Amino acid sequence: MNSNKRNNFRLTFAIASILLTGIVFLVISVLGNLRGAQVDMTSDRLFTMSPAAARILKDLQVPVQVKLYITPGEMMPNQFKNLERDVTERMRNFEQVSEGMLQFSVHNPQDDEEMQKNLGAKGVSPFQVRSMEKDQIDLKRIWSAITIAYKDKPEEILPQVLPQSLPALEQDIIGPVFRLTRTAKPKVAVFGPKKELDQQMAMMYMQQGMQPPEPQPMFGRITDLLGQGHYEAVNVDLTATSLVPDDADALIVMATTSLNERQVFEINRTLQRGVPVIMGVQAHEYGYSPARSGRGWDISAQPVDTGLEPMLADLGITVSEDHFMDLNMEVIDLPREVMLGGMRMQTSEPVKLPMQIKVPEAQMSQESGLTNRIAQVFFLWGTPVVSDAAVLQNHGLQTTNLIHSSDNAWQTPFSEGQLPGSLFNPQGKTMVGAQPLAVLIEGMFPDTFANKPVPQWPAAPVADGEAPAPVSDDPAPITPSAGQLLVIGSAKMFDDGVIAAPQNALLLLNAVDYMAGSQDLLSIRSKTLTNRVLKPVEAGTKLFWRFVSIFLVPLLLTAFGITRVTMRRKEAAQYRQIMKQKTSATNR
Repeated sequence: MNSNKRNNFRLTFAIASILLTGIVFLVISVLGNLRGAQVDMTSDRLFTMSPAAARILKDLQVPVQVKLYITPGEMMPNQFKNLERDVTERMRNFEQVSEGMLQFSVHNPQDDEEMQKNLGAKGVSPFQVRSMEKDQIDLKRIWSAITIAYKDKPEEILPQVLPQSLPALEQDIIGPVFRLTRTAKPKVAVFGPKKELDQQMAMMYMQQGMQPPEPQPMFGRITDLLGQGHYEAVNVDLTATSLVPDDADALIVMATTSLNERQVFEINRTLQRGVPVIMGVQAHEYGYSPARSGRGWDISAQPVDTGLEPMLADLGITVSEDHFMDLNMEVIDLPREVMLGGMRMQTSEPVKLPMQIKVPEAQMSQESGLTNRIAQVFFLWGTPVVSDAAVLQNHGLQTTNLIHSSDNAWQTPFSEGQLPGSLFNPQGKTMVGAQPLAVLIEGMFPDTFANKPVPQWPAAPVADGEAPAPVSDDPAPITPSAGQLLVIGSAKMFDDGVIAAPQNALLLLNAVDYMAGSQDLLSIRSKTLTNRVLKPVEAGTKLFWRFVSIFLVPLLLTAFGITRVTMRRKEAAQYRQIMKQKTSATNR
């Protein structure tokens, strides 16, 4: 009897185990083909596809091939083992949204010499990463790159795809896809003065029988930046033979020298015909020289008359000419010669002055895609952009303040030449509060040269015995159209030596995207991981938290300890009293 029960139990258990195993395999096979749910917990929503990216993918009419060349996970360092899976998950999502127009594939070039040769011709090569395994630090040579191909256009290459690249993967993929599938590159005209050789150096060249070098561009990196953004950059001199092209999609004007009246006339015509204009206006510049005392620096100032002032005033905009200072300062390193052991040595010295203005994210409009998610810019030697509401309203122009200074800013009337040290000291200065540093003006721009004769082009210098070349001074008629003008109270922040400062280049590229390029690309770029910076802390706030950490916390702990000891002693006394009473009652 017991034997039968035992056999029945074994048979039932075996059948149940087989059925459960079959059910488990069935569930795994079904669920394995389902897409896993993902929850984006990042504050910037970095892993959630933006509506702009979805629109670009859905608009694809011709397939785009995206290929991931990567070393297999088992041969990767620990921190790279999940990279292929993570990239593939994101790309399959793009593939699905595009309805197959974005075609993604994974390739292993590790042992394929032919593939490695082809990749090398495209500029893709393996790279070394640090590997930490079994208490050993080693270097591994791996492949991890993406190519994006469309029709017969040159491929876009992402030469290194790393785990930290994942938050920006949408921009890195969708941006090139959009630019490759765009029918034509937007054209951006760039006007920037060139740095002339000073007369003393020119004379030295002449005395040695050499021709002085040609003036060097001061804003050449803007052209490179636009090229990286897949814009067609066209340098213009705003002369009779180098005008803003009729098919230009935007004009960038960096005003650090005086423009003649005809150049200003051409800029005004460009605004009238609806071409967006980005304008950096420099009211004055500063010079740094080692102090005669051997310590510190002597600061001198010189004004800059850009020639744009009358036109801007007619529009209702004024770029302040006062010295403008802000306690939110940036440090710059200046070269300096020092004597060490009887030898002259070149060193760099940090200089922190209030006209070297640092503008953090909190001082930029978060409602505009132009400045949203920019963490910090370096506003060098700039001044406020003041709007005249009555004049602007009379022209039907709308303004938006995009960037402003901190509340701890002050202004003093401009003075030329060497400046006293007291000018840079906030002591005794009246703070003027937050001032607008960049203003966007939109609407139908008026002809500020109406009822005036058309300015003539300056006569070009000619060699002896040559007749001057004929110049056409009769401009072609234009059709007025609504446009945009971005006025920034500093051009110096975009010159070749400063534009690489934190996100100055991003601000300019954002402006071009916003005014002449793609709003979709701008919204995608704004999703990239924000470079968080520590906000400046007031001296009083620092003192308060120092008091809290050094004195208040120990005092609270001491008070808690004394209170706790006192309560325990009272409880012990009450307990002893109760026990004493019980003992007395028992003895009776």
